[in-house]
Amino acid sequence: MQRPQRIRLALILLASSCSYADRLHFVIPAGPGGGLDGTAREIGRIFKTFGQYESISYENMPGGGGGRALSQYLENRSRYRDAVLVNSTPLIVRSLQGLFPQSFRDLTPIVGLIADYGIFVVRADDPILTWSQLSTTFKSRPSTVVVGGGSVRGSLDHIVLALALSSINVNPREVRYLPYDGGAKAMLALLSGEVRLLSTGLGETMPFLDSGQVRALAVTAAERIETIADVPTLQELGHDVAFANWRGIFAQPQLPPKRKIELIEQFHELRQTNEWNAALQKRGWTPLDLAGNAFANYLLEQEKLLRTTLTKLGFIN
Repeated sequence: MQRPQRIRLALILLASSCSYADRLHFVIPAGPGGGLDGTAREIGRIFKTFGQYESISYENMPGGGGGRALSQYLENRSRYRDAVLVNSTPLIVRSLQGLFPQSFRDLTPIVGLIADYGIFVVRADDPILTWSQLSTTFKSRPSTVVVGGGSVRGSLDHIVLALALSSINVNPREVRYLPYDGGAKAMLALLSGEVRLLSTGLGETMPFLDSGQVRALAVTAAERIETIADVPTLQELGHDVAFANWRGIFAQPQLPPKRKIELIEQFHELRQTNEWNAALQKRGWTPLDLAGNAFANYLLEQEKLLRTTLTKLGFIN
């Protein structure tokens, strides 16, 4: 980043942080190493670089499909007054499924930052080389391909798999899906041969693609992604599937308007930094530029889409 940009960013961030809080605490509804954890720590690292806050801390709180963190965050508002909650698409999915009573409506949406597309990968030595080959196997012997994912049945990795299978006229219920506690364990299952195909997020898969341990067959983006330009999209292969896992930042309900504006401005400045853009490229994330009411409206549209999809797939009544 050029020196004038650094100075300008530092002054803006310093002014906004001093006006409300000297510390920022991230509540992360997942264990270390996953996409939500990586999002929070990349943000914190960059904020720290520019002296955004005197103290930046993180609290991993897995359990209940994200419900444990959400309930703790909302039920202990005095403790988490200065904290933000990192969350993603499963917030909507699990709320629709009735796994917890709260939803994004109980929070203050601040920004939508990232779109992390789904990707389907096999081991590098697997004889299946293309999505078309895999589709043929699914159609002729669907029960023989065991698919792993880093989330429970009816959650995000399973939903993306179901959308892809439905697009090739395969009943998702005829394909065996094995859920694992997080993307890291799911990847280990793929590499050890416990599953043949992994349905996961691109961001979590990038290190394994870069190292050549796995090979990608297709991605759920609408257009090819620059960092994996050789991987076709399902749409270009003739399947009407495009889906991304958004990740964003939420604050407490009834957040003072001044603080909401400050947070939105801080994240706007974050997006302008070379450091953030480098993090996006490194992790295979696509930027999602939504803030405040625009982010809230986006969540409403996502809820409608997911309600329809989950109902068709039999994951909710």
